[in-house]
Amino acid sequence: MEPAPLPRSRPRLGPLLFLARKSLLGSRFTFALLVVAVAAGAGFQIPNTANLAGFSEALLEEELRHGPGDVRVEPRDGRPFEDGAAAAARVAEAAETGVRASIPVLVLPGAVGKGGRFHNALAYGYDFPGDPAVRPFHLSEGELLARGDTKGVVLGSSLATRLGVKVGDTVDLRVILGGPPAAAADPTATSLMTVRGIASGSAGAYRSVFLDRASLAERTGAPAVASAVHLHLDDHFAAAALAPRLEARLPEARAVDWQKDDPFVTNYLAANRTINSLSYAMVVAAITIPVWALFHIHVLGRRREIGILAALGFSRREVFGLFLLQALVVALAGLTAGAALGYGMLLYFQAHPIFSWEALVVRPVITAAVLAGPCLVVLATTLLAGSVPAFRAARTDPAPVLRRID
Repeated sequence: MEPAPLPRSRPRLGPLLFLARKSLLGSRFTFALLVVAVAAGAGFQIPNTANLAGFSEALLEEELRHGPGDVRVEPRDGRPFEDGAAAAARVAEAAETGVRASIPVLVLPGAVGKGGRFHNALAYGYDFPGDPAVRPFHLSEGELLARGDTKGVVLGSSLATRLGVKVGDTVDLRVILGGPPAAAADPTATSLMTVRGIASGSAGAYRSVFLDRASLAERTGAPAVASAVHLHLDDHFAAAALAPRLEARLPEARAVDWQKDDPFVTNYLAANRTINSLSYAMVVAAITIPVWALFHIHVLGRRREIGILAALGFSRREVFGLFLLQALVVALAGLTAGAALGYGMLLYFQAHPIFSWEALVVRPVITAAVLAGPCLVVLATTLLAGSVPAFRAARTDPAPVLRRID
């Protein structure tokens, strides 16, 4: 037989708050377990989200800003741009808006050695000093080349270590000049160069040699050439749409966006998002199960109180609100403790990065958005998990419960 509907009444917030507090404090151990479960979820997810966001940010910064840029523009016919600076200006003009820098570069294969030992390396002609925010390397020791320096190089850190050279030492540089427009009969250029500085950078700078572009181009017989233009954008993710527009406006050029040219970066970012989603799913499960189970037991232990409340005229909505209010208190207490724990871990990871190699250092991103995401998910999960036992409490038939009261 269906229980008779309880009389409707306006929610009484004051008594509900009092009863919620009394009910929770009446089971201090259960309350502590609930808070610990929520705090552990928040304390785990906050640094996890922040570190994954930091990894994505560092990856884009190092592989694009301090790498070959967002769009790589090369001559379609395979021959270098005769005037690199003019080509860079045309590319920037064709892109119209959102361009942070348009940089001509001349890259030739070669080798660098010391004492008869050689290692393969790319000889990278660059217009020094350039903008440090989009320079294709980080200067870790020494100094940059002066414009027009024909005897100096900035040597990648890995090459310097393997050759055992330091700033001020002399290295033997050999560059393969290739085909046109090289005017020299000898397809290679050999010269002794002084190491002015040591370069680091995860986008290949650690194993490259950087020279003044005009100096390197002079060896080919065409002092202004560039093999490519690296276009840096304000928005990395605008590159995919821009590349085909550049090809339409510059028929002599081939433009490739970083997502096609560097698929490993795209895959890293996608993997990051997947790991973050899995982490959220684990946290949701880790909170839902104990919160639901403990609140369910809590409700079973309060059936007599629920029956008395119903007899006193508390509506089902109020009984539901009473237990949902307890879930809210647990969520807020757990979030406070979890946020404090998570923030402490963020400070730890700021001082002790989870990954550090060359200039690629992964530190957690501490922003309101990064902190708010895990907190909102934990809050919603706790309320949803607590709402199921609360609904069961609201559906309790008071008659059989009250009949068992002596």
